[in-house]
Amino acid sequence: MLLSAFAGNTDVKYELSEAMSRRSLPHAIIIEGDKGCGKKTLAGILAAYAVCSSDGERPCGRCPHCLKAEKGIHPDIFSLDGNKPGELNIDSIRNVRAAAYIKPNEAANKVYMLFNCEKMLIPAQNAFLKVLEEPPENVMFILTAASSSVLLQTVRSRSRILTLYPPLPDEAAAVLRTRLPDKSEKELLEAAETAGGNIGLAAELLKSGGEEERKLAEEIFRAVFMSAEYPLLLLTNRLSKDRTFAVRVLDCLCGLTAECVRAALGAENTSDKAKELSDRISANRLTVLQKNVQHAREVLNINVNLSFYSTWLSGVLRSTENGG
Repeated sequence: MLLSAFAGNTDVKYELSEAMSRRSLPHAIIIEGDKGCGKKTLAGILAAYAVCSSDGERPCGRCPHCLKAEKGIHPDIFSLDGNKPGELNIDSIRNVRAAAYIKPNEAANKVYMLFNCEKMLIPAQNAFLKVLEEPPENVMFILTAASSSVLLQTVRSRSRILTLYPPLPDEAAAVLRTRLPDKSEKELLEAAETAGGNIGLAAELLKSGGEEERKLAEEIFRAVFMSAEYPLLLLTNRLSKDRTFAVRVLDCLCGLTAECVRAALGAENTSDKAKELSDRISANRLTVLQKNVQHAREVLNINVNLSFYSTWLSGVLRSTENGG
């Protein structure tokens, strides 16, 4: 994929485009943002840039290096994923540090992509810091995380941090159209709107059906602002049976609240559903709700008891009414 085809994030694309045209990308880049917002996709574009042999625009998408990068078989592009056991532990990072000083196999540069770095413990980060302090020539490190704050300040200070946000729903729908050509325009746009423009989440919803999750997320949103507490508790209790279902509902709720915040702030191209849901609710209250929903989603990453979680979630969402 070319950088120009990456959805949304105009400021980030402009910064990278300028640096690419000058052949001056930094040796270490941290890409932060919610799951599904394109961190891995952008990392792949940057990796292709690093190995591309074109004398013009990079990545060109046509040279042998770009073609291998696109297929995931380039011998100078390496990836480790914190979601896979042992891939970002201290031994793995020490191996990366040692191998980084070996010359590339085919391209002029080589790339190490470290995904989901929130799983990288402090000892491993300290080991990685040593290679950042004295970076080898012709090597690029690309790290991804939901938030760069999980990384040591000394790691952050030696890297360029790029923050990604979901594109507008119509931009997300355009990307989904290329990935899921069998889906109707209505399905694509509805999924993009429900996901708040988050392409990864919208794709998951479309592949899984997602109608039940979208409907429950909307019902929970409406119940938060009801005077009675019991309806919300009944709705959150439906999350206590299946963790995968609970994750999808919370992902939908994250996207929905983000879209409602944009609607309340008067942003263009927000959906009619978001405008209707956010009507007569202040942007401040919606922002508090968005933070509470994001926190609740993060808690689901821990192996919590779902029965306790569903009750706790009701209280957390209700705290929006008190500004907490």
